Amino acid sequence: MNSRGFSILKLIYPFRKFLPEWVSVLLSLKRPEEEIPKLTKAHFTTGLYCEYHLWLNTYEPRPDFDPYEHQYISPRQKSALRDLSQLLYPNTKNVRYSESETRRILNSGQGVRSACLETEKFSMKTEYILPNPEQAGTFEIVVLKASTSFKKQHIQEIAFQKFAAQEAGFPVSKCTLIFVNSKFFYQGKIQPEEFFVRKDVTAETSLKDKETKELADSLYDLLSRKNRPARYLSRMCSHPRNCAYPEVCLTPKIPGDIFTLREGKEESGKFYEKGILNLKDIQETENLTHRQKTQIQASQTGKPFTNHKVFAEFLSKIRYPIYFLDFESINPPIPVYPNSYPFQHVPFLFSLHVVREDLFGEPESFYYIDDAVVDPRKGILEKLEQWISPGGTILCFNDKFERRCLEESAAAFPEHKPWLKSIQDDFVDLAKPFWEYDYYHPDQKGSTSLKTILPVITGQSYKDLGIKSGQMANSEFLRVKTEPLSDSEKREIEKNLIQYCKLDTYAMVLILRKIQEWVRSHPNPDA
Repeated sequence: MNSRGFSILKLIYPFRKFLPEWVSVLLSLKRPEEEIPKLTKAHFTTGLYCEYHLWLNTYEPRPDFDPYEHQYISPRQKSALRDLSQLLYPNTKNVRYSESETRRILNSGQGVRSACLETEKFSMKTEYILPNPEQAGTFEIVVLKASTSFKKQHIQEIAFQKFAAQEAGFPVSKCTLIFVNSKFFYQGKIQPEEFFVRKDVTAETSLKDKETKELADSLYDLLSRKNRPARYLSRMCSHPRNCAYPEVCLTPKIPGDIFTLREGKEESGKFYEKGILNLKDIQETENLTHRQKTQIQASQTGKPFTNHKVFAEFLSKIRYPIYFLDFESINPPIPVYPNSYPFQHVPFLFSLHVVREDLFGEPESFYYIDDAVVDPRKGILEKLEQWISPGGTILCFNDKFERRCLEESAAAFPEHKPWLKSIQDDFVDLAKPFWEYDYYHPDQKGSTSLKTILPVITGQSYKDLGIKSGQMANSEFLRVKTEPLSDSEKREIEKNLIQYCKLDTYAMVLILRKIQEWVRSHPNPDA
């Protein structure tokens, strides 16, 4: 369509509903230019994941969809990393993502911080754009990533930044990726040159030039469409279970629980293509795993599956006293505590329930939270050494995490290593039989997390707590350590953290009681 024809369409577009159907169809092919957003890096990366998601999230966004829900690095932490990286480029001018200022400063020969360049179709923002003295008249793009390694998807993102900058009239001859040095040992002071790793990715990015241009043009064309593009299970989909728009994306065959099949990405896709939308409708189970068969059995009967023999063996390993232990930790990119590494999980809180003799009696309850006076790892080790004696059972839900926290804490405070060695054989992982589906309830929907197991077994849940997940606990305490909160806000967060952590350990008490009830009700599990 030529520009004159498209201009006519724009003129009559507001009156489209009054026009004959054939005209409406014609109008639906393209949107007026002013309605089409510039393609950004966020659009580009979303399109890499799922083209349909890109279109829907742009024009029909779900009000309850939070694109940051599963991001582990908060915007404030990313901002802190950007601020720190400025020390690597002290002669750059901060233009706060102003497109006109970016052009003006770059044309004057100075480097730019918080840069932005745009064309009619594309928009890019990046941490730094610098004149490249090695090639006069060209520029270097610098991209900061809140990670400790170079990842494949980083190249795709930088390739888009390079493409958009060149479309805007600024030739790019060098691309640099900055990420965090995982081996940087924080001792109270950050040295930017040691904290960051700078990697030249010019060669890798250049290999993506042709592909990036084609994809960027294609995604912009997608955004210019008036109607939803036709699609079914995008080749980019990691798993339909993660789809943000299943009611649109998978219509008319809206799946039930078929995509909750454990470790069944390919299998569940095959069942779906055959028209099987629910686990209970699966008849062919010969090639499925034990866990998948257990899921299907529970869905078909509507009742939980319990391997009483396994739980009898599990219970036989339990020795009194029983110590139910859980940690909460933070793992910020910029360390908060001396003698720690970037992204290292440092525990700041533990909850401990202790059952001396009677599992159905009232357990003792202890906790410790960072008091801002001593390193919390030291405080935690001192309290746990006081309250946990060797020879009993230390019960955790996924004990690898608690073991690692203790080992790394003892590495920082080695005077506690003898005690830690004395309890090494006392750990028992309560998560293991649930991970193996020796118990499975159809309401679990494939999940084996403590937050899922507790309600299906006991009827209790985390829904009324101020903090409902470990990631939320991590984020909230990091706010306490790094943001200017009032004393009342800090006290409220601390109260919520303690309540959450205490429920984690008390949940294990309740679950172990239920296991004992199962075993008592089936004294001869082999019979």
